[in-house]
Amino acid sequence: MNPKTLFSHLFILGVATSWEILIDSSWLEKYYIRGESIKLWDRIFTCHIWYSPTPIFVILVLLPAIILLALYLYYKKPLFKKSGLSIGVPILTAVLMPIFSDETIKWLWGILIVSILSGIVLGEKKLEKVLLAVQGFLPALMVLMIISTGLHVTC
Repeated sequence: MNPKTLFSHLFILGVATSWEILIDSSWLEKYYIRGESIKLWDRIFTCHIWYSPTPIFVILVLLPAIILLALYLYYKKPLFKKSGLSIGVPILTAVLMPIFSDETIKWLWGILIVSILSGIVLGEKKLEKVLLAVQGFLPALMVLMIISTGLHVTC
C-alpha cells in the first residue's frame, strides 16, 4: 500500500470519528430517546425510557458514510466506496442493536464482529483489511457510546 492511500485511510478515519464525537450533544437525545417521569406515590418517581431512533438521527450518524459514497459516485475511486461501506455498516449496526438487545456488551460485540467482517470482505491486502475494520469500528464505537450514555443518564 502506497503512502498516499495509507494517509487517505487515516484521514477518513480521523474525520469520521471526529464527526461522531462532534455530534455527541444533549440536543441530539430527543431524536433517539423518548422518556418520561411518572409519579408513583407522594414523592417517588419512576423513569421510563424508550430507544427509538428517528430518521434524522440515523442520517446524522451515517453522514460520513453517505458523503464517502457520494464521493465514490462522483470520482469513481474504490477507496471511497470501501471506506463508505466499512463505516456505514458498523454504524448502522450500532444504531439497530439497542432495538433488539438491552445488554451493552452485546452491542459492543456486534459492532466489533461487523467491523472485522466488513474489513475482511472489502479489503484486498492485510493492511487494507485492518484499516477498513478500524475505520468501521471507531466511529461505530462513538455512536454506541452516544446511545449508551443517552440511555443511562436520561430522566
